[in-house]
Amino acid sequence: MEKSEAISCLLAEGRKIPEGEEFVVDHFTAADGPGVARLFHAVYGDGYPIETYYIPERLVEANRQGSIRSVVARIGSGDVVAHAALHRSSPPNPNLFEFGVGLTLPAYRRTNAFSAISELIMSLPGSPGIDGFYGEAVCNHTITQKYCLRVGALETAVEPALMPAGIYRGGAAGTGRVGCIVYSRADVDERRKLHLPPRYREELLWLLADLNLDRELLAADGAAVNGQAAIATSRFADAGVARCTVVSPGEELTAQVAELERELRRENYALVQIFLDLGQAWSGRVVEQLYQQGFSFAGLLPIWFGTDALLLHKHFVDPEYDSMQIYSDRGRRLLELVRAGAGGSDRINDLN
Repeated sequence: MEKSEAISCLLAEGRKIPEGEEFVVDHFTAADGPGVARLFHAVYGDGYPIETYYIPERLVEANRQGSIRSVVARIGSGDVVAHAALHRSSPPNPNLFEFGVGLTLPAYRRTNAFSAISELIMSLPGSPGIDGFYGEAVCNHTITQKYCLRVGALETAVEPALMPAGIYRGGAAGTGRVGCIVYSRADVDERRKLHLPPRYREELLWLLADLNLDRELLAADGAAVNGQAAIATSRFADAGVARCTVVSPGEELTAQVAELERELRRENYALVQIFLDLGQAWSGRVVEQLYQQGFSFAGLLPIWFGTDALLLHKHFVDPEYDSMQIYSDRGRRLLELVRAGAGGSDRINDLN
């Protein structure tokens, strides 16, 4: 079944989810698939960008395989009134999950439904196959940011103008974009090498100070790297975002990035993100190449590759920094570092 067919089925069903009912919180079962689809359609219309949640059999299979670990609040009729999940998404490390896809039917938002399902989800990190999680908390309000702090995750990166604002209006038309702040928590860790590119050494040391990670801190080799460059790119056309991983550096890296940027601009993308493996000594050289092409510091992503990642970004639209609502002092300091761009190393002294 495709998303369009699933949406047609939901419209034909025309089912209204009962309000004011008692609910139970539970791990997802196969019987919950249709209820989750109804919930997403009720909250987002057809505008949610991940089609799996509209297609019950796909969601059932993903939960069976363990790539999604859903938790629901379910009422007596079997309808689902709240949902959240740990799910595999962008990280190459299969044991690092994203916490997200959380939503609650408006009629149940004054209940403890979402906090209850989130509490059950937080019993999963640290269990076999789930070494940690990260979450992208929206910055058009601070509710999710407060929750991430309560469960021991800390701010490690900022993603200005990440998503179109219309996604948060049930697909309704709207201008502007919504930024996110990334929260990370590593529950299973071991000593790992972390190479510090000189350009962002101070920013990274500041971020690491409170993360309780066991790292061997090394200098990133700034020497030129020969050989064939390779970049893996995932494009999210609906969001206008491209996510790129430098698989291997090389002489052609600059040309490949420049060609990619030309393509993305032609297709009206808003943002390109690049993930660098700080377990690799060549990361320092690549940082300098990308800096010359206009990329700047966005943060640190613990255990992204197994080793840690440096996130760089470049916007083709206004990042809309001033519209971002940031809850904590650490988050505001991190936003200032990201906003300062190439001047971040000097700026950090003003923030401490």
